[in-house]
Amino acid sequence: MEKYIAAGLYDPDRDVGSGRRELLEWLTSMGFSLDELVDAEGRLALGSVAGDRRLVPGERHSRATAIERSGVTPDRFDALSSAAGLTPVSGAPPGEVGYVDAEIEALATLDALAATFSEEEALAFVRVVGSALARLGEAGVSVFLSDVEEPHVQAGLSEAELAHKVFDGVGLLDGFIERLDPLFRRHVLQAIERTRVAMIDDRDRTQYRFAVGFVDLVGFTALSSQMEAPELARFLRGFDARSHELVTAHGARVVKLIGDEVMFVATDPSAACSAARSLVEGFTTDGVVPRGGVAFGHVLLRAGDYFGDVVNIAARLVDEAVPGEVLVTVELADAAADSAFEPAGRRQVKGFDDPVEVKSLGTTSR
Repeated sequence: MEKYIAAGLYDPDRDVGSGRRELLEWLTSMGFSLDELVDAEGRLALGSVAGDRRLVPGERHSRATAIERSGVTPDRFDALSSAAGLTPVSGAPPGEVGYVDAEIEALATLDALAATFSEEEALAFVRVVGSALARLGEAGVSVFLSDVEEPHVQAGLSEAELAHKVFDGVGLLDGFIERLDPLFRRHVLQAIERTRVAMIDDRDRTQYRFAVGFVDLVGFTALSSQMEAPELARFLRGFDARSHELVTAHGARVVKLIGDEVMFVATDPSAACSAARSLVEGFTTDGVVPRGGVAFGHVLLRAGDYFGDVVNIAARLVDEAVPGEVLVTVELADAAADSAFEPAGRRQVKGFDDPVEVKSLGTTSR
């Protein structure tokens, strides 16, 4: 115990009964040196350092070593590393990202994409993968902090007990990505089948025909300002889950959530109408009344997102709709034979020179 006291890791007057001693002895038994414990304490990571090592095990190599082991050219390696979103982590050589062997192998595997795709397209895909994985990482950490760590902190668990919770939580990731492989393959197939249905002709592989919708929660800003952080977190979690549930139930796909707004697409215009109607009805509460916009036509597919005039018009129609209303373009109304609409005039939509003729989606299908 004297060495921990001398290193400033343990204070007999402060730490008795806190679990600090048990934590230090456990970390030492796992092979952490005194210097590593001091470093972790300085980074406020003493309780999670064991989990960190389990999460990304192995020696952190320098860029030069990583390039040599990967067999990838320096410029290409740097481009892949940047596209994947890799940044310095603890234990890396000073000023370095710090690559472990498994990461080097992964980057070398991604480099092989250039054999099928152009370098530009391959890097674009890696950026999408890196962004998606970064979001998964952020989501996992935030869920653990709010749903696991915070309740235990409030319950007064000791430092050692909390560290074990972190270590065990990281263990849930062991083999996690491999188990997701069947779901990933399913989503690739679903994306392929969507593009087949939405194909404009047998030559164009950039533009497709989709219905694009946006629904936002009018009044949410004022409502959220009255919420405490835990309540707001619960609302947003429910908003995310409910949005996906309502949209998917009608055969549409959530593209993304933008604050309190949902963007979704469907190959079937009637399905897009049903999804928009369900979102408006499903989120109408005291103080919050959604509104939406839906358009139909040619869109550009890039990196899992959708672009073009149809997307822009749908987004702008949200601002034109009154609370509880979904405005649609006439192209969408003409294509959605199973839905009922009422004329809603012509609107001068921001960003477009000519007024846009729109209709209001009815509350029920025909």
